[in-house]
Amino acid sequence: MKNFLVILFFAVHPLIGQNLLTPPESEAKVLGGKLAFEQVLETQLTLPKVILNSNFDKDLIVFFDLDSAGKAIHLKYQAGINNIVRNELTRVFKFLTFERTQSVFTTPLAYWISFKLSTDKYFDYYKQKTKFKLKTVPSDSTFHVYTKADRSPEYFKNGEEGMAEFVLSEIEYPKLAIEKTIEGTVVTEFIVETNGYVTALKTVQGVNGGCSEEAARIIRKTRWQPAQLSGKYVRYKTSYPITFSLRNVNKDGTSTIGQ
Repeated sequence: MKNFLVILFFAVHPLIGQNLLTPPESEAKVLGGKLAFEQVLETQLTLPKVILNSNFDKDLIVFFDLDSAGKAIHLKYQAGINNIVRNELTRVFKFLTFERTQSVFTTPLAYWISFKLSTDKYFDYYKQKTKFKLKTVPSDSTFHVYTKADRSPEYFKNGEEGMAEFVLSEIEYPKLAIEKTIEGTVVTEFIVETNGYVTALKTVQGVNGGCSEEAARIIRKTRWQPAQLSGKYVRYKTSYPITFSLRNVNKDGTSTIGQ
């Protein structure tokens, strides 16, 4: 029994030490910020019912290194994390890209990030995902992001026309942009994932006054028929323009964009 305790101590000790070493300068920065991180958890995290029924509320800290592309590698978790949750989080982290802020010659596990998982929060995610169903098609598991495919992604309901209708129904012309007579077209780049949700939003052509943020908010809510290549759903990078024009603003600040 003593030997077992000694082995166990030395197995978890490095992570205990890492838990104590979380200086602010080493906190990992997700490209796209907190919203990008939450978007991935909300749309990509999948856990079995056996976990959901066990009340898995956890404050998590994950330590990792970054490769040259800003992807997390060598992930380590504090003791006590269920293996199913650990494996699923490791998969989900592949959807994220981080900013490299440490030297390539720094110590191992140079980055860390903390977040909370809870049963209630996950059920909110789960309810949203069950409302959106895709045709049963195999999905590519390589995590490669394509820009060409046999079939490009389409807005899930009535394609381009449906997307225009959705933008029209959702858009709120930012008050600051109205006050400062700001107009223009925001182009948002994003990845349509194999489950039809979007991640990795990036503004490639911005407009001030809150217009870029409003465009991103709308795109974040969209659902798509994923791209297909060789009979499989694949990850696909695309972009979408949303134009803000004061000619399309009513007296109450609502927009008639698309009419």
